[in-house]
Amino acid sequence: MILINPSCMRFCFPWILWKGPSDRREIVLTFDDGPHPVYTPETIDILNLYRAKAVFFLNGQDVLLHPGIVEKLKNAGHILATHGFTHRKLDFQRRSRIVEEMESGMCAVGKIAGKRPGFFRPPYGRFDLRFRRILRHANLKMVLWSLLTCDFRETEPETLVRTVRDRIHNGAILVFHDGHPNAPVMLKALPDILRTVHRLDFRIASLDDWAGGMP
Repeated sequence: MILINPSCMRFCFPWILWKGPSDRREIVLTFDDGPHPVYTPETIDILNLYRAKAVFFLNGQDVLLHPGIVEKLKNAGHILATHGFTHRKLDFQRRSRIVEEMESGMCAVGKIAGKRPGFFRPPYGRFDLRFRRILRHANLKMVLWSLLTCDFRETEPETLVRTVRDRIHNGAILVFHDGHPNAPVMLKALPDILRTVHRLDFRIASLDDWAGGMP
């Protein structure tokens, strides 16, 4: 079962950032599974056109393959975060496997960013209770979402635009996928999504501003 908005779980897992302040008309844009040699540069170009900043949760093995694209993300002012190294499911794996994936992912991103990333999103959003201690030791904050656009399965750009329009809310963390084979659908929808965000008077915030109060 896919939860479009799983942020009700934040009361059970307050150490995870599921959404931002409910009293601010702000959102954060996030992109997973990159960098991709074609789709990520196209995503950057669209975001630049609308002067929008985002958080990119990057797979370490792809960072090593496409360092120039990660450099372009950095130069455009986007936040570089880690999505692990190989995009394996990490919940209920050996602790050593989890730590290795996080560390390898952080090192790959850090080489380009010039500093270790501060944010982590587990592949497929899957985690278990051990992650809290592991993340604390790695000085990472876990970020999930409160609006899953399902861009990885939709075939019509208009459906993505409608999902954002109907479900956007104060403090929403939106998830898109620039590294997924279905990214062309997202790319067709993204300009209309950004115009919709502006028309509904939401400001695109920085994740750094929201994460300061996390436990």
